[in-house]
This record gives sequence, structure tokens and C-alpha cells, in this order.
Amino acid sequence: MSRSGYYRHLATAPARAGRQAEEKRTIAEIRAIHSEHRGAYGAPRIHAELRSRGRRSTASGSRG
Repeated sequence: MSRSGYYRHLATAPARAGRQAEEKRTIAEIRAIHSEHRGAYGAPRIHAELRSRGRRSTASGSRG
């Protein structure tokens, strides 16, 4: 790894940690929505439900 790459990695660690925490919260919410609807909701409906709850997400993000 180059020196500049190493320092860039260190400098962006807080942003990466924030994105990972947000992703974990989103996944938990997606799983909750899926369970609330007894597994009947797929990605399009989950995406719509997230948007109705005020969450901004992509449809591909609600598939994982």
C-alpha cells in the first residue's frame, strides 16, 4: 500500500464507520418491515415502506 493510500484510509475511517452504522440500522429496519408483513413484502414494497417512513434508500439497497 502506498503511503498516500494509507493516510487516505486513516482519514476516511470515521466516514466509513458512520456509513456502516447507518447500513446496519437500515438492514434492521428492512428485516423488521419484512417480518411485520410476514415475508410478503419484496424489494419494491420494502423500498416504498422505507420512503413512507422518511428513509432515503435505493431499491437495490433494500434487497440485501
